[in-house]
Amino acid sequence: MPFADPKKRRAYNTQYKRRRRQGKTKSTRQIKAYICPHIPFLRIGHGVQFENAFLLTDRIEDQVMIEAHTRFGKHIFKISLDLSGIPVANE
Repeated sequence: MPFADPKKRRAYNTQYKRRRRQGKTKSTRQIKAYICPHIPFLRIGHGVQFENAFLLTDRIEDQVMIEAHTRFGKHIFKISLDLSGIPVANE
């Protein structure tokens, strides 16, 4: 993304908004964060394991499995995640 030149930045923003309105941009997966302070290394299913009480995942299958677990809401909690400061690679 051309940040230095205001004209290029404005043109890029215009094109991006146009593509977005037409629905031609790729949708990003939603990353969700979970915390399990009581059992810091809890394993749920195949390949889903908390590391030091935290778990970050963007796989929808994992998110559904975690939120359907019997300990969800009692020992496993969803926490808000702010990704506004993380740089994103250009496509």
